[in-house]
Amino acid sequence: MAAGGLITSLMLNEEYVVHVLGFKRSTLNEGRYNMGLQQEIFEAHLLAEGWFSSGVDWLKDKGVKGIDAIKDKSYEVGNAIKQYGADIKGVVAGLTAMVNDPEEAKEYKTGIFGSIRTWPKSLGKQLIGMAKWMEERNMPTFAKALRKIVELVGSLWKKATGAAGWLGGVSMMAVGLAVRYIEEEFGVLEKAKAVKSMLSNPGEIIDAIAGSEAAEEGIEQIQDFFAGNISEVIEGSDLYKKIAGFLEEKLGFLETIKEKFVNAAQKIVGGALEQFAGPIAWIKKLVELFQSSNWVVSNLSRMMTKISI
Repeated sequence: MAAGGLITSLMLNEEYVVHVLGFKRSTLNEGRYNMGLQQEIFEAHLLAEGWFSSGVDWLKDKGVKGIDAIKDKSYEVGNAIKQYGADIKGVVAGLTAMVNDPEEAKEYKTGIFGSIRTWPKSLGKQLIGMAKWMEERNMPTFAKALRKIVELVGSLWKKATGAAGWLGGVSMMAVGLAVRYIEEEFGVLEKAKAVKSMLSNPGEIIDAIAGSEAAEEGIEQIQDFFAGNISEVIEGSDLYKKIAGFLEEKLGFLETIKEKFVNAAQKIVGGALEQFAGPIAWIKKLVELFQSSNWVVSNLSRMMTKISI
């Protein structure tokens, strides 16, 4: 990367400022002589340059040969895996190269976005359907909890998709990892679909109640409620508590979404990336969150070569 004064030759490259640093082209053109904007560009450039330099220095410390290749703006991120291996060295080389090439930064954000975009939509659809079901049956506490999860997932998704430039590409990788992790470990989308299907089908609910630990007592009354034979239940009553216990058992995956997806991903996407000194610090945080260095590195490596999760 170029170094030097406030406005370097690299920073004057419009494609770099738009696709790597993440500034809107219209804003850049309209504010070309705005010193405030130039300062923002400078600070964004320093952040990207710091990430790049950190990656290069780490590779040098590890004795990796031929790292000058990643300094070439035409170098493809996927080639880092082929050249340096699918282990941590190749992943660091790829993450380092990403902040040096406008087209690469753009391609990774859009590519990974395309491979995971249906997940939040599908999950949201199931949860909103459940919330409406709860509202129709005067169970506002459950409805509120469901809508809160939808809001949290939507907010995180907005943060990730809203991040521009290289921060957007790395953010999308982080969300991709989080989606893969929560599905591999907990299968939350299938659980959400199963509960939504159950609530829409009285027969499925009755079968589920029969096998529920939370509904061992008063099973006939609970079945009558879900079958529509009891139209109203007073909140706080014994029957309400039994129904609530059954629903809490079935909706246990909501806490998993909050803790293992939303709370985890918020620490590694968007503006949160600015806290990391470089790719190694970011990878260490991923390992801390997902509890396996091999899993993190292998999945990042796969994303870099396939540009999908």
